[in-house]
This record gives sequence, C-alpha cells and structure tokens, in this order.
Amino acid sequence: MKITLGIGLCVLALQVTGQFYYKNGHHVDEVYKWTKVEYEYLPKLENSYIGPYRYYIPENNNIASLGYHPASGLMIVSIFRLRPGVPTNLGAFCVGDYELGSSPRIWGFPNYEINDLQPSDFSIPTEEERGVGVWNKPGDRSPSVGYYYNNPYNRFSSIRPLSIYGRPLERIVSTFHITVDERCNRVFFMDNGQVQYYKNATYSIQKPALWVIDLPANGCQTRNFPILRRTVLPDHIAARASNGFAQVTLDYQSDNSCEDLFVYITNTFYNFMVVYDYKNDDFWTFDHQTFQPVISESYFVFDNYFNYNANLGLFSVALGFPDTNGDRTAFYTKIAGTAQYSVSTRVLKNKANSYISFNSDDFSIMGYLGCNHQPVKTAIDYSYGVMFYTQLQSNQILCWNINKPLNPDNIGVVHEFEKFTVPIQIFVDSAGYLWFQSSYTPIIYASDIPLDPYQVSTRVFRIRVDEAIRGTVCEN
Repeated sequence: MKITLGIGLCVLALQVTGQFYYKNGHHVDEVYKWTKVEYEYLPKLENSYIGPYRYYIPENNNIASLGYHPASGLMIVSIFRLRPGVPTNLGAFCVGDYELGSSPRIWGFPNYEINDLQPSDFSIPTEEERGVGVWNKPGDRSPSVGYYYNNPYNRFSSIRPLSIYGRPLERIVSTFHITVDERCNRVFFMDNGQVQYYKNATYSIQKPALWVIDLPANGCQTRNFPILRRTVLPDHIAARASNGFAQVTLDYQSDNSCEDLFVYITNTFYNFMVVYDYKNDDFWTFDHQTFQPVISESYFVFDNYFNYNANLGLFSVALGFPDTNGDRTAFYTKIAGTAQYSVSTRVLKNKANSYISFNSDDFSIMGYLGCNHQPVKTAIDYSYGVMFYTQLQSNQILCWNINKPLNPDNIGVVHEFEKFTVPIQIFVDSAGYLWFQSSYTPIIYASDIPLDPYQVSTRVFRIRVDEAIRGTVCEN
C-alpha cells in the first residue's frame, strides 16, 4: 500500500492493488494493466518479417483504445499501427477469463487473418499497376473468399467485398477507436487503410472504410464474429484524406430499428466531419472553422520531459437528449483546443446543408473547460445527464452536467491519474459503469522512443457513474 496526494484535488488517496480509494468513499477499480502486450497463438513466428519489418516488436505495441460489450463479456482493444511490429490492429479478450488487475492476453479480432499485413503492402507498385489505378474500378466486383458477409448486395454496391490486384481488400489495416453498439450488439469503426510509421514512412494499402461487425452473445465461446457491413468511402471523400478518421458516433432515428441511423465520423488530421446515412448508404461531409485546431493550444508535455505537438482538430462527438422532432445537440471537441462546440443533428442529417460553405451560428461555441484542459474523448451518461471528458494535458477525468452552462465553475473532477499517463478512451456501459483508460499514446504517436517493457504503459479503470459524480458540481 502507498499513500499519495492528488494534487489539485485536495483529497487523500490510498492506493492498493486493483483499486484507488478516496476519503469521500469513492473508489475506482483498476481493472486491467499491461507492461507488455502479449498475444494468444500468433499465426506467424514473432521474429519473422512482413516486408522490411519484424512481425512482432513488443516495445511498439500499446493498447491505445478499447470498448466493452457486456452482453457477451467481450473487451475489444485497438493497438495503433503508428509503428511497425503490430501483429493485429484490433484484438479482444473475454473479461470472464481474467481477474481484476491482471494483464489479459490478446487475440486478433475478429480474427488474425483479417488483420494481417502482407509483404506486398510495403512494395512499390509496378507501372502497370499504377496505370490501372490505385483502387479497383467500380465495375470490378471480384468476390473475396474466407469471410462471412451478411450484406444486402442487391441494395448497396459500396459494401460488397472488393479486391485489389487479386488481393482481398477486406482487411483491417489501421483503426484508431471503436464504438460498441450495445443496442444492436455490434461494433463500428473506421479503417484508415493506411499505415504511417514514425510519421515518415507511409503506406497506402486500401481505401478508408466503415466496418460493422456482429457481437453475438456467445462470441466468447465461438469466437465467430460475422461482418455485417464494410462500406468504402466514396472517392470524393477518400481523396480528401487517406488517414485521420478517428471516432464514430451513432445517432439512431427509430426505437425499433437497427438500420435507421446516421453515423458521424470525425477526421482529426484534416478537420472535417463525415455523415453516413446507414439506411440509404449515402455519405456527405461538413467543414467548419470550429473544427480547426488552435495552434497556441497544441503543445503538450508528457512525463515532465517529453514535449510534443498535437496539431489535431475535430475529434470527439457526443449526442444530447432528443427533442420532440428526434433531433439532438451534437457536442463536439477538438484535441488542440480547450473549448466545446455544438450543432443540431437537424443540420447534420440534411445532406443539402453539406453543399453550403458554413460560417453560421448553426455551429457555435458553448464555452471553455479551462486552461490546459484540452479534451480528447467525451461520453454522456443519460441517466444523470452528465458528460465525461478525458484530457491530454491535465491527466484528469472531468465531468459536466449538460443542463448547466459550460464554464470552469461547473466542471468537476472525477479522477486524477498518477503522473506519466494520459487518459484517452472513455465510455459508459449499460450497467451504469464509467470506463476510462490511460496509455503512452503520445510517446507512440510523436516519437521513436521505445516503450519500457518493464513499466506499465496502459491501465483500464472502472467506476459506477453515480459514485463518480457524487459530491461534485455534476451531481445535480
């Protein structure tokens, strides 16, 4: 046991294995932690090579994001491919197999094969291949084999399996964050189709695509996760950005349909939003000045010594309560910036609005979180009407009651991490738990410094929402 003082929180904490206790009775479970990401039954030898790179380089593997599906007990994780040596971009484990405070072993999700990189991904295309074009022609619908698809082929050509130079395209190359859909038991994510190692070696492997994978209740027993949909971005959107698609937010329009929804996708490298009409398989985009990063707020310090720049814009979108017309307030934030903004989903759901070069009050600033409070990910708990934030600079989990004005006086602190960690992912599950996670993502993203295999680099925490907000300005 050790005693630590939460600086700025003015609360004394007793830290023991697996839990953090606070004097007001709150406790946060440290559910999982990793010093080294280890895998179950890798299909290749760890020291083998994929093109010029080793297949598995432990010090380059860091669990940077995750999502939990309570109905199946499945935890899905993302290991960012910002460096070589990552065997699988998406992985998973079953929470029932591991104790509190353990370091679960990861297996490829939905399997290893679909996450595989090939030697040819790192080769220079021939003149003949360049003549054909980087992407297969619209008329080339070469079917791929080996994976089960439950897709309405007769409706949407964009979600058919494609191939490129005889290779199947339906691989997961580079996904940042995932969104678990508990309502319809599936997971959504964007695959960027491109790996960029150390920011100076870029390999464009396939077009960006939105994936939807089924999460059956017996998934932990069968490890069979059917692909429900894979839809590639239209050329006019893919041409704008081949990387940087980060977050996916789901906006359901009907209480009894899993098809009637809009999907909001943020691009944090090129600062725009993609809207996807899931029911009609249609895409459009929005640009606005409030999506752009604030240069003066893009400089960060990690571990008291590592200074880096994250000139990143629009990142997270969280939806408020629906009004009588079914429209919601979309609260959005950017990484390089301490402000929060809003726009009605009524604007976003109308494709005609995307043709306008917006500079209107439809996209507006709501307020500021405070100095050095640049948010990363946001999540709303609808039972209490409270939004939660992770941040890069302050190492805190914050909360805000969405019924109050947004200003520093109405911002509460749920948890403060130990130094040397950065909270990235946060979400609320159907059981009323707030999950959040810290990792060494800045080191992976902004440097070539190897991770220390003897130091914990990722921790996953959990606390009940009612406990998290008790005694804070977010409670009522």
